[in-house]
Amino acid sequence: MKLKSFAKVNLFLELIGKYENNFHIINSIVSRVDLHDEILIKEGNNLTVSFKGQFGSLVENDNINLLFKFLTQENLIDHSDFIIEIEKNIPVGSGLGGGSSNIATILNFLEKNNYINKEEKLFISRKIGSDIEFFLEENSALLSGKGEVEARFIIPPNEFVLLIYPRKVLNTKDVYLQNKVIDKKTIFNLDTKNQLFLDEVMRNTSNSLEESAMRICKEIKEMKNILMSDQQCQYARMSGSGSCYYGIYRSEKDTKNAEKDLLNQHPDWWTCVTKLI
Repeated sequence: MKLKSFAKVNLFLELIGKYENNFHIINSIVSRVDLHDEILIKEGNNLTVSFKGQFGSLVENDNINLLFKFLTQENLIDHSDFIIEIEKNIPVGSGLGGGSSNIATILNFLEKNNYINKEEKLFISRKIGSDIEFFLEENSALLSGKGEVEARFIIPPNEFVLLIYPRKVLNTKDVYLQNKVIDKKTIFNLDTKNQLFLDEVMRNTSNSLEESAMRICKEIKEMKNILMSDQQCQYARMSGSGSCYYGIYRSEKDTKNAEKDLLNQHPDWWTCVTKLI
């Protein structure tokens, strides 16, 4: 069975405190974009995991094996005899959540095929990763704490997104360690509606990790400057802990024109024109 494992963008990301173990407390709204890895999964004689595609060779931490080790140690499944092939179309170390999305997609497969139940799936997602829970369902979400889903809602998917990846892998832990900022939490009124408009989310928010990431990867500032100087770009922001930066546009034509101009300046960078979904 071939499954789609979608990427995400953080529409904003605030760090509003720390736990006693120095793990940051976050406040963030996240949406999926129409860029995805493809996962082929079937039963086999033992667990075999392989990565291919343009970013397959960059995968260093095989979290899939760690997932099945956890599942068997906790006696949540009686075997881990699967053949799993993942075509990596989502850049690695980019802040687009490819690794977490892969785990969530496999968990959904296991639930659908009655290896685990819904409660076990949620328990596993919160135990082994910070944003896996978001990818278990389709709608946009407000994340809090370590990345738990506080609320889900719809953001009308009218805008186009230009993703830019400078082919620099950023380590999430390194970026967080660089951060010195504690933010005031932005509050959204989600009690009486299940919909937010993009302007509501983006207008007065930011990604608090941008400055930290820029200290490690100078290309992030350059990507930001290019997008901010484009009059057709409505918003420009880093996703997660980077290194991917993205611009939001009103039309596909404007997005593709921006992509063309950018690649003329930086033909070695990776880009993708996509949409919020």
